Amino acid sequence: MDVIVGRRLCALRQSLGLSQRKLGALLGVSFQQIQKYERGTNRMAVTMLVRAAAALNAPMSFFFEGVGPQIDQPEQPLIHGSNMVIAQALAKIEDRKVRAAFRTLIRALAPE
Repeated sequence: MDVIVGRRLCALRQSLGLSQRKLGALLGVSFQQIQKYERGTNRMAVTMLVRAAAALNAPMSFFFEGVGPQIDQPEQPLIHGSNMVIAQALAKIEDRKVRAAFRTLIRALAPE
């Protein structure tokens, strides 16, 4: 697990064009410590993972995707982010017919 997390940390750091020294500075550790994390030699504490995710603008789940037991996805995807804002705005439309027209339009545009 430490090696998987380390490899993902390394890949994300490199994709953002950050050096180990720069990432170390962002996380408050030496570049040698970043090397140890990336190789899986040293285990990253949860607090360090949270800091790394924040510094690299990535969700915590990035480090763990596909690892461990997999849970079936719900049939209806959960609403979050900008989709939630749209759903809330739709609910605020007072005219029932206009709301229904928007729902019809969305269903027509969405792939089956």
